[in-house]
Formats: sequence, C-alpha cells, structure tokens
Amino acid sequence: MAATLDVGVIAELQGLGQDISFLDKGTDGTIPTATTGRQYRTLATADADEVLDYGDISTATCIIIRAVTNDLDIDLDYSASFDVDLTIKAGEVPCVIPNPAGITRVKNNGVGETPVYEVWVIGTT
Repeated sequence: MAATLDVGVIAELQGLGQDISFLDKGTDGTIPTATTGRQYRTLATADADEVLDYGDISTATCIIIRAVTNDLDIDLDYSASFDVDLTIKAGEVPCVIPNPAGITRVKNNGVGETPVYEVWVIGTT
C-alpha cells in the first residue's frame, strides 16, 4: 500500500456571542516516500540563519514545525539573503507548510536567542 499524508485542521472559537468551529482535512496529492520523523533541533548560532535540514528528503511535500522555546522566523524561498516569510511564536500552534518551494531557512526572532524547535519533514527521496 502506498503511503499517504492527510493533514487536518481544527479551530474552535468561543465567547464572542457564538461558538464557531472550523474543521477541514486535506492531502497534498503526492505519495511520500520518506520522512525525517519528529525531531527537536536547536538553532546552532544566534542571529544567523541556517538551512532547515531535510535529511534524506530531496523534495519536501510538507513541513510541520513548532517553536518550543523562543520565536522562530522562517524564509520559505531563500535566495541571496534571509527574508522573513513567517514567524512562529514559541509554544503556540504548530505551522503546516504544504509543498514548500525553494530553500527553507530558519532564524531566531529575538536578538541573541537560539530557539529550540520541533520539525517533521515529509516528502520524496
């Protein structure tokens, strides 16, 4: 049986005069052949961006990332210099990045910090 990746989103809002729920589930339409598994990483050097390690994966089809300590900036399409596309707040909701295009790099959001983050990359070899 071929591998599949389904990602679900559940959001519930309460207390603004009504209760609202958003439930959705989807797939990226590819057949993953590899995963890094869930890994905890620490930014090696404060105030310096670094490539997000894909391990043996040559094409990422999904990245799930959560900042454990300190906020984390992400550049989803690194070219010549780091340009923040997304900031993940420490301890808050994990971010799901489907089909990232280009080189993904991470950097601390606060000066002098070396964030710990949890990452799971799914894709093909």
